Amino acid sequence: MYQPQPPTLDSFDECGLRYFKDGSVESLDTFWPCDRSEFKGWNVYNWRGSGFRAYRVIADKLWPDYPKELNCVDHINRCRGIDAFSNLRRISTSLNNLNQYRRGVKGYRYETTEWLQKANGWRIKRKLHPIILKEPVRNKYVSIITYKGKPHELGVFDDPAAATQCYLDKKEGFIQSKLRDIWVEFMATR
Repeated sequence: MYQPQPPTLDSFDECGLRYFKDGSVESLDTFWPCDRSEFKGWNVYNWRGSGFRAYRVIADKLWPDYPKELNCVDHINRCRGIDAFSNLRRISTSLNNLNQYRRGVKGYRYETTEWLQKANGWRIKRKLHPIILKEPVRNKYVSIITYKGKPHELGVFDDPAAATQCYLDKKEGFIQSKLRDIWVEFMATR
C-alpha cells in the first residue's frame, strides 16, 4: 500500500474516547460507558447517535496532512465493520468508487458494432462526444477500468470470465499506482 507511513500507535485519545489499533473504541467518559469489545465498525457509528464515524477520526489522526484530492477514507478490504489502522487509507472519491463492490459491475465491455452504435447514440442524445476507437471493432471482451470518466484498457479476451478476472486482478494495482502519483506530487510540493 502506498501512502506515507502513519505514526506507530497502539491507541490514542480523542474527544473522550480511546481508539485502538484494531479499530475498537473505549469510552473515557463515565456518562457514556462502553465496553471496547462491543464497539467496532458500524457499532461505533450507531453509538452516540448518527454521524459519528470512528474511521474518519482515526484517519485524521494518522494522516493530518494530506493532498486535498484524497478527501475520502477507504476500507481497503471493503468491510466497513473493520476500522483497524491497517485497513484504512486516504483516497480520492474516484478511486474509492473503484474499490467498492457493486452488483452488476463486470469490468469489461463486449465491443461490437451494435454496442458502438448504441453507446454513441446515447452519448449524442446527451450532447457528449462520441466514442472513437483507435482500431476497428474487435468483437471481443475488453477489460477496462473507468477512472474519472476515462476508460483504461487492461486487456482483450475471448470470454467474459477472463475479462472480469483481469479487471479484479489489476484493480488494486491501478488504485495503488494512482495513489502513489498523488502522494509523490504532494510530498514534492511541500
